[in-house]
Amino acid sequence: MPSRVSMTRSSTGEAMKTLIITAMAVAAMAAQTANAQTATSEATEQPAEQTTDQPSTDTSTQTDESGDAAMQPLETAVTAAAEGTQFGQGGYTSTDGEEIYQTLCAGCHMPDGGGAVGAGAYPALAGNSNLEYSGYAISLIVNGQKAMPAFGTFLNDEQIVALTTYLQTNLGNDYTPDATIESVADARPAEPVDPNTAEHE
Repeated sequence: MPSRVSMTRSSTGEAMKTLIITAMAVAAMAAQTANAQTATSEATEQPAEQTTDQPSTDTSTQTDESGDAAMQPLETAVTAAAEGTQFGQGGYTSTDGEEIYQTLCAGCHMPDGGGAVGAGAYPALAGNSNLEYSGYAISLIVNGQKAMPAFGTFLNDEQIVALTTYLQTNLGNDYTPDATIESVADARPAEPVDPNTAEHE
């Protein structure tokens, strides 16, 4: 029987690509539905004497040989966009520590920092004595550890300082913030790991 580790291991890049493709497909389908509803409501509002002799240029209502709505251009665009996307490409722009936490961390560590146990153990950050000094948080944020992904290629030094400061001064923590741009730069590996191909140990 395969070990639990080998059964649950998958490439971070493949998982991220699947997530991106799924999100883009859902957004594209929602947009297509909205466009179809708009086109239907506009068609009912047009005068009856308007002719329909001209071919339609609306690809959302064209059909393919099987009679199904033509989704090939949409699928092609979504797939091409997702395959050209790498995790961390373009980055995340917020420099507000709380916003970064709520966007990137709260999904596992919970919005209140209380942590969780489920598919894995997500340690509580609220009242966590490991956060007294920023080095611990900076190292984990930059490099990741076990199930914790490395955000070092996704967040810049200023963002990591903002996030670490938020962790040290919120969520039930009352530590003196000591994160600096220099300490983040020092925590970065000489040869960063590509989050699209790396597997967690």
